[in-house]
Amino acid sequence: MKTSEKRDRTGSSAVLRIPLTAVVLMVFFIAGNAMAARERFVLDYNESTVRSHRGEPATLFLKKALKDQYPSVNVADLELRRVVLIAKSRRGQGSAQLRVGNRQTEAYQVDGRPGRFRDDRRDIFDRTHFTNPSYDSRGVWQIDLHGNFVVDKVVLEVDDRSRRHHNARRYNF
Repeated sequence: MKTSEKRDRTGSSAVLRIPLTAVVLMVFFIAGNAMAARERFVLDYNESTVRSHRGEPATLFLKKALKDQYPSVNVADLELRRVVLIAKSRRGQGSAQLRVGNRQTEAYQVDGRPGRFRDDRRDIFDRTHFTNPSYDSRGVWQIDLHGNFVVDKVVLEVDDRSRRHHNARRYNF
């Protein structure tokens, strides 16, 4: 039985190798574009003291802080993925919750000690990690704090929808 397919040195068919190579390249381009759209923004709170009063939380308004510190960023194009709160509570009993739209995470305890509350060394700040509790990023982005805190920074990990769509149009398969 004769075949018209040409075989290379490894014995694989050139007819099959070309489409397979094209598929592999497309996967790399698409994955690379999706990952390129992920960005991080560091919101600096400069070790601000934040205290809740009479059972009402103190609130960090993340969208407002993002607009203030990064005025050229269009917040409407961003999808919130993760948030890291870098802070400490006075007695280690403070709690924090991330609210996105109408949904919120469970309350997480933020570590701290009374003797270190005024200490500004970086290694004594606790890092509290949140994931977006909502299916989308519409509405408020805020952290509700219960207790007495020193807040150093908040890191936002987002996907930029405008960059992802721009890249998808650019590499139109």
